[in-house]
Amino acid sequence: MSDPDIILHHYPRSPFAEKVRVALGLKRLRWRSVIQPRLAPKPALTPLTGGYRRIPVMQIGADIYCDTRRILAELDRRFPEPALSPPGSGGVAEMIAAWADRFLFADALGLVFALQGDRFPPELHADRARFTAGRFDGWDSERMKAKLPALRDHLRLHLAWLERLLEDGREFLLGQEPSLADLGAYHPLWYARGNLGADSGLAGHKRLLAWMARLDAIGHGSVEELAPEAALEIARAAVPAPAAAADPHDPNRRQPGDRLTVTPEDWGFDGVTGELVSSDIDEIALKRRDPRLGLLVVHFPLAGFVVTPAA
Repeated sequence: MSDPDIILHHYPRSPFAEKVRVALGLKRLRWRSVIQPRLAPKPALTPLTGGYRRIPVMQIGADIYCDTRRILAELDRRFPEPALSPPGSGGVAEMIAAWADRFLFADALGLVFALQGDRFPPELHADRARFTAGRFDGWDSERMKAKLPALRDHLRLHLAWLERLLEDGREFLLGQEPSLADLGAYHPLWYARGNLGADSGLAGHKRLLAWMARLDAIGHGSVEELAPEAALEIARAAVPAPAAAADPHDPNRRQPGDRLTVTPEDWGFDGVTGELVSSDIDEIALKRRDPRLGLLVVHFPLAGFVVTPAA
């Protein structure tokens, strides 16, 4: 497979998409960019995913990869150099990235909307309130402002933890080379800095600012724009890659062909239903057929998702 087969469905201001864009730059890959709407509906995305609408989504032919955990794992599998999980890190990179996705991002996002929520259009507030099932006080600006002291306290602590990791002079969080840990911690701070500037709390964290500058310098690789309709046609003309075997040690005894639904457990609760084609301790893939696009395989991580029998 050649680099241009990578299609990333995203929009420029998405912090999670920035995590993947920097990974593509780190691996010096060529990829195609499909800009998707920030708000639902997303008529050129959900036919690929089966209903999942979170950004980003990576497409390689008729294989669709959802969630940054699964996207980055697939990039590492197909393009192993440089590795996103350093040898000997013992899962530390994955654990830091998981903490950043869940806690650092939530506090950075909360701070942005508490301080600047009034400048975002009402339709964005309404969409995000539905998307997060009422979290962040239903995205009501006045109620979110009441959380400012706690948000500032939490973010200050997160920044101090990251700064301490860099105290010994290392270039990146786990050593002299960037890793999944850096990508995970970078994107919430990229989002806070881009929206809040001096109010982001980064001032005074000199090591952290220098670390962010090193990640900024990586860039996004080589990008070619692609129309959403063209990406759909690529999926229609492609065949999913051969599936790996299902997990023989699955504690739930799922078998290929079982009809399952995979649903995010934090926000964006749009479940995707299909037939199990492969799984292991980290991931699961479902086969589904779209009326226009034909056979597709949608890939998810297990971390952050719930798998249930289809209704």
